[in-house]
Formats: sequence, structure tokens, C-alpha cells
Amino acid sequence: MSEPTSPEHGSAERILPEPVMCVRTDRTTGTVVATMSGALTTCEQIDELRHTLDGVPRGFSLIIELDAMTTLTAKSLACLRELALAATREGTRLILVSESLDVRANLILADLDSLAPVLHNLAQADQIVAAAA
Repeated sequence: MSEPTSPEHGSAERILPEPVMCVRTDRTTGTVVATMSGALTTCEQIDELRHTLDGVPRGFSLIIELDAMTTLTAKSLACLRELALAATREGTRLILVSESLDVRANLILADLDSLAPVLHNLAQADQIVAAAA
């Protein structure tokens, strides 16, 4: 891996901003899982989740896995709430997952659990999706 170089030295290396999001689709369970890691601090970062929500196939659930989150701000929580409202309007089941008690507590304190289940792990999310199928 190359060392980052400064712009005046003609750097072509691209440094990815936090957070990092990985998305996978599981057609067997009918889910799209977006795994977030790093700091989630702005609404622009939540916009990437909005693009993911827009691409969720009809009848699928969107699971947002927040296990590796290092920071959630009041602003990002408010934007997550807007995302949850949009999912509800569009008829997409949204499930929020984190093994971190601190993350789950912040989601609940932001009242996100009134819009989407806030669960401990992906196995619990899979059980909810399977029960609803």
C-alpha cells in the first residue's frame, strides 16, 4: 500500500471518507444489508443510505447494521429518523441492528425504535423478516 502523498506531488491516491458502507443483497431472505463503519456525523452520509433505500427491490427489507459505528451525532440520528420515515412511506421494512449497547441506546433515545425495530444482531433481524414473509 502506498503512502499518501500531497497534492503538490501529484497524488492519485483516493482516501475514502468515513463512514464506510458495504451493501449486500440476500435474495434467499429478501433483505438488503447495509453495514456502516466509522463515524456517522452528517446528513450527507445518510444520503448514501437513502440511495440504498431507493434501490431496495419491492418486497425486500433494508437492514442497516451499525456494529462498527464509532460516532453518532444528534444530526446524524435526526437524519436516520428521516430515512426511517421515508422507508415507512415507501413501504420498505427497515431494521436497525447493532451489537453495541451504546449505539442501540442512542437509536432508542432518538425514538427510532418507534419507526423501525432496533435489534441486537442480524440473526434477530432475519427472524423478523422470516416471520413477516
